[in-house]
Amino acid sequence: MTIDSIALWLGFGVMLVGGALTLLLMLIAIALVLNAKINLLGKYLRFHWDLKTLRSTMRQLEAEGRVSKKSGVKNG
Repeated sequence: MTIDSIALWLGFGVMLVGGALTLLLMLIAIALVLNAKINLLGKYLRFHWDLKTLRSTMRQLEAEGRVSKKSGVKNG
């Protein structure tokens, strides 16, 4: 083996490791961004579901006469 072939293989190895590390860092960054977006979406969906459930419960209680629509307090 000559010095040129050793340098060639060494350079190839360094580029391979550098490319793998770059790819890994890009995948980690993409995963973090997606997790942030999904978490925000999850919070919105949970809030919407809770609000929807609360509204349907209040409608049911109003229909049964347990709460007043204006005050939200028992009628009697």
